[in-house]
Amino acid sequence: MDLDKIRVGMICSTHKGSGVVSMIDGASQVVYLNGVNDNHPMEAGIEDIIDDPQIHDHQDWYY
Repeated sequence: MDLDKIRVGMICSTHKGSGVVSMIDGASQVVYLNGVNDNHPMEAGIEDIIDDPQIHDHQDWYY
């Protein structure tokens, strides 16, 4: 995924799990996330981000 497509606050999926982007380090190509379910901090390289347009915010969960 391209670094310019990632924004703080968006939900991204990685091989480690899904999380909300809290910080982007453009120099080292690392994205810092907080886990969606447990708010656990994670970091992932830009190459680990899975480009998945089907990921939704919690507001979209109505089941």
